[in-house]
Amino acid sequence: MVVEDVFADRIALEADLALHEGLLWAKVTLAERLVSASTSRNPDLLDSLRIESMYQFCEFFYLLKARKIESMEMIQMLADFHNQHLVDLSKDKAKLKRLGIRMERLLDAIFTGDTMQRLVETWREYPGRLDQSNLARFLVLVMSTETCRKLVVAASEAGFLERTRSAFGSVLVTTTGIMEQVFGGVMRDLRSRIESGHDPAPVVS
Repeated sequence: MVVEDVFADRIALEADLALHEGLLWAKVTLAERLVSASTSRNPDLLDSLRIESMYQFCEFFYLLKARKIESMEMIQMLADFHNQHLVDLSKDKAKLKRLGIRMERLLDAIFTGDTMQRLVETWREYPGRLDQSNLARFLVLVMSTETCRKLVVAASEAGFLERTRSAFGSVLVTTTGIMEQVFGGVMRDLRSRIESGHDPAPVVS
């Protein structure tokens, strides 16, 4: 298989670089805007909002809203898709190794009969609300369960999530809508910059 030289076409390369710069800009800008939107000014909390995993955390809730995952049928369809993706991934041990995910962790993130029922029933009774353990299942490929738990706590303290206890003692989380708006605003600004041909502001590390 002949691999195309991605550096041969300078015009295309400049466009690639602009996109890359835009993606970096989006991540930095998201962190800045989340910090600004936080109702808490606790320095440790604000540091938690800046970690890279927070990007994927916000992205998940943004996509739920953007894709209109609202009904029981839709959340079950999402869980079914999630399950199938993990089953397919479990057959590719080389990819699992590259991702640094143990088979046990992957299998634990699959929605079984009991966990699927809890997911759907919770969504039916409290639309938009997720058991924290089920949220961690959905995010298994991008963060550990412990990282998910820490981000739930941080997002709650920042005013981005509300946490409640179910009758069975599990932690239920529901978004206040702030994260999705902030994430969506960054995506909208990034798209506008790219479409207008203006490079994002330089990323300062």
